[in-house]
Amino acid sequence: MKIGAFLLLLLIVPSVYAIDFDMKSSFDKDETLLAKISGNFMESISADDLTLYRGGTRIPMTFSVREIDDSFYIYAQLLGKTEGNYTIFVEGVKYFQSGNLINENISKSFIISGNFTDFKINQGYIYSEGDFFVEVENLKDNEISVASAIIKDSEESSGGGFFDFFFSGSSSDGNATKIQSGQTKKINFNAEDFSAMTVQKIELSADNTVYQIPVFLTSNISKNETTTAVQKIKFEPSELNITLPFNSKTTRIVYLFNNGENDLENVTLLFSDSISPYISSSAKNISSLSENSSERIEFEFSSVNVERTVEGQIRAKTADNYYAYIAVFLSFVESYQPTNETGGIIPSCLELNGIICSETQSCGGGTQIASDGVCCLGTCSEVVKTSYGKYIGWGMIALVILGLIFFYFKKYRKVHNVVDLLNPKKR
Repeated sequence: MKIGAFLLLLLIVPSVYAIDFDMKSSFDKDETLLAKISGNFMESISADDLTLYRGGTRIPMTFSVREIDDSFYIYAQLLGKTEGNYTIFVEGVKYFQSGNLINENISKSFIISGNFTDFKINQGYIYSEGDFFVEVENLKDNEISVASAIIKDSEESSGGGFFDFFFSGSSSDGNATKIQSGQTKKINFNAEDFSAMTVQKIELSADNTVYQIPVFLTSNISKNETTTAVQKIKFEPSELNITLPFNSKTTRIVYLFNNGENDLENVTLLFSDSISPYISSSAKNISSLSENSSERIEFEFSSVNVERTVEGQIRAKTADNYYAYIAVFLSFVESYQPTNETGGIIPSCLELNGIICSETQSCGGGTQIASDGVCCLGTCSEVVKTSYGKYIGWGMIALVILGLIFFYFKKYRKVHNVVDLLNPKKR
């Protein structure tokens, strides 16, 4: 009887507790928040569904969400948030529990401690088609060493939740990257070191901070596996990190290079679904790209009036199946101003690969605010100022007036000299 009741309990519990919201209960100051939500959802969870509260006050926060294998992985930057008690709400989600459709908010509370994290990362999950990297920023006043490793065991082997998954399994031999105070470095990973179409994890750790990041690759073929493909075609720059205020636009200029020894035909530009609504291009297809040449491409990015973080890729594909990639990171922030208050420095025009036009020049392309002025992302050309047009216009008016006067007097004379046959005196 007891055994039967125990088995019945095992069957009931998973259906009753249909939602798992896995997240640490405590974070250090400026740490990157990682979380995972699992359940039988009727609709997907998006970044718009998530809000952050401190007490009863809503706090601005930009979340990023990705669905992988029926679970939703979330991350957000806690940079600048003060210590205290916080709650994340997932608003208005629909999910099944015990056979019933539930439509209610989900919440999870946590605290931010008085301790400072060693470093933060630029993303809390990896969803990639090939090689990838994670950006690490040192937030300490001294140099730190960040160790990177691949966790070998899969989530299924742990049999537990998100953080059982994160903090179980053995790690492979990793490398250490030294990072100066305030410096940001990329830690690169090869796709061939991972299995495709399964969730795995990598670990980044320093003295007091550890991140374990889920990784999902759609292919385990390294983009750098064939050096010919790398040399054939590539983008410069290879990454675009853009922050926009609501309902605004900005332009970026990139160059696609053919470094091979042959012409490339029928080059097509492709956008990830995630960034497609926010990007337009001056060209979608390039019929031919000659050897040792480049193509200038202008991309326009637009924002919406919702705080959002979007990640994706721009790809260039040739007829011979060579690829080039640009990693794109978009952030939409209300009333955003590119000042040091955001923790960064406004790049110079030189860093934006642009030029500042003189007062006598105009910009033939997009512009962007730089630390040293308005930066032209296209070509500066001289504006020819002349008054010849004005003189020609007045001259034409004068000629018309003179013509009218000449016509009038000529006609008037003819009328005055007509003989009046009825008046003999005027014959």
